[in-house]
Amino acid sequence: MFMSVQKVFCFKHLLMFLILLCFSINISSQFTSGHFFGTTKNIGNYQIVFAPYPPLPFAGDNSTLLNFSILDKENQNVNNIFASLLIKNKENGSIITDIPFKFYEFSDITIPYTFKEIGDYQISLLVRINGDPAYSQNPITADFDISTTDPNQIIPTNELILYYLVPALVVIAIIIVYLKRKNKI
Repeated sequence: MFMSVQKVFCFKHLLMFLILLCFSINISSQFTSGHFFGTTKNIGNYQIVFAPYPPLPFAGDNSTLLNFSILDKENQNVNNIFASLLIKNKENGSIITDIPFKFYEFSDITIPYTFKEIGDYQISLLVRINGDPAYSQNPITADFDISTTDPNQIIPTNELILYYLVPALVVIAIIIVYLKRKNKI
C-alpha cells in the first residue's frame, strides 16, 4: 500500500512538472525585456546591437521588426540620437530602402519593415549622437547582414512549439496516466 502511494505522489509531481513546462515554454516565448541581444558591432566607444525578429524574416511578412540598441562603453543606452537606415540587396548592391534620419529619445530602436523578396540583404544603421564630438555631425555606420526566406518552407519557432511540442507533451502525459492507472488496477 505504501509503495502505491509513493508512485501516485511521484506521478502527480511528474504530471504537474509537464503541465508547468508546457505553460512556461508558451509564456516565455511571448515576453522580452531589457536591451536587445544579437549581433554586436563595436565602433569607437559604442556598441551597436542588431536583433531582428524573427531572426530569419520571411519575404512578404509585414510583422518583421528590425531591432537595434546603441550602447555606450558602460553598456548603457545613449539618449537623444538621430538614426537612419539603409537596406541594400547584397547580390547587386542596389538600394532597396533609404529611411531618413529621425530623432529617437532612447537608443533601443525598433523599425518595422517588410522584405518583398527572398534574398540576402545588407542593413546599414547610421547614428548621430548628440553631444559626442566625433559622432554628432559624422554618423557611426554599422553594417549587418540578413537573409529572408520563403514563408511556405520553414516553420517558425513559436508555431513549432505551439502546434507540435505542446500536443506531443500532452500525448506523453496521457500515455503516462494510462500506463500508471493500468498498473494500479
